[in-house]
Amino acid sequence: MKKLIQQLCSFLSDGEDLVLVTISSQSGSTPRLAGAKMIIHRDGRIAGTIGGGLVEAQAMKEARNCFSEGHSLRRVFDLSNSDAAVTDMICGGKLELFLEFIPADEENKKVFRALLEAMTSGRRVTLVSSLDVDSDNRRFVIDHQGRTLHEKASDGLLAAVRQIRSSTSAATLIDYMGREYLISYFAVGGNLFLVGAGHVAACTAEAAARVGFRVIVIDDRIEFANRDRFPLADEIKVIPSFTDCFKGYDVDGDSYLVIVTRGHMHDMEVLNQALRTRAGYIGMIGSRKKRNAIYAHLMDKGFEEAQFEQVHCPIGMAIEADTPEEIAVSIVGELIYQRATGRKAWHLI
Repeated sequence: MKKLIQQLCSFLSDGEDLVLVTISSQSGSTPRLAGAKMIIHRDGRIAGTIGGGLVEAQAMKEARNCFSEGHSLRRVFDLSNSDAAVTDMICGGKLELFLEFIPADEENKKVFRALLEAMTSGRRVTLVSSLDVDSDNRRFVIDHQGRTLHEKASDGLLAAVRQIRSSTSAATLIDYMGREYLISYFAVGGNLFLVGAGHVAACTAEAAARVGFRVIVIDDRIEFANRDRFPLADEIKVIPSFTDCFKGYDVDGDSYLVIVTRGHMHDMEVLNQALRTRAGYIGMIGSRKKRNAIYAHLMDKGFEEAQFEQVHCPIGMAIEADTPEEIAVSIVGELIYQRATGRKAWHLI
């Protein structure tokens, strides 16, 4: 999704009006889930996909009306009856498309730059788009703390966005004060903190980066924590010791802490700090015997047994992994699962 928004910003900067197609809602079996997006150019070119096939082709046809009239519109497809026969897509579900006309004006350039900056920083962000062309709240961004720079966004509208988030998917339409808004949620890849820069960390960093995590590598050895070993890492930090290794970072629910240092004492030191953060995921490599010894020691220091329930140790999915590469696959698989399932109930504060 980040790549698509980068493209959208580039097209707007070049002065191109666009239509942004979003699956605003879906139920049952459909080609893509709610929140999937596609850009359509005035000349019919596209970027991204909402699932291909004749549904996508119909969206491209409808986009011509958006360009000619300068308006956004909605289109519903029922893939369980006549629409399925017409589109040759026997999925059995229903979906609604929102075709959003986006002129290349300064306001839209500013809004989508703000959206891209938030996504690049590794933060959640929400895009609110009005279906009504004459609305004062045509389009604006809400950051991960529920704030917006849009002066005309009323407290009531912001409250309505917060209220519906916990029970919806990646996009939805709401009605507020007689006007309709598309609420698009961009759940970013997440910040992965790899504490330790050994062989498992190197393999994990590569696999995690390729599935959208923002990777930060932390170690006290420059001969291990370097760009040659971690070419895809977003940040590599060499520290004097593992004491206060998260200092200077905002570790929150979108943070994933993976503890893979070179020794039990370092692992225990890092876990001691990790348990004091608001991280959405904490994982530590090692056997159950090692885990139990570390937990017992930390409980002697005042931690409660319940606090360790949030720690994934042994880390990774149970796939009988053995090599560093296989262990990395098991770790990243677990991270993907946590990212997909752990975010469903989040809401703006």
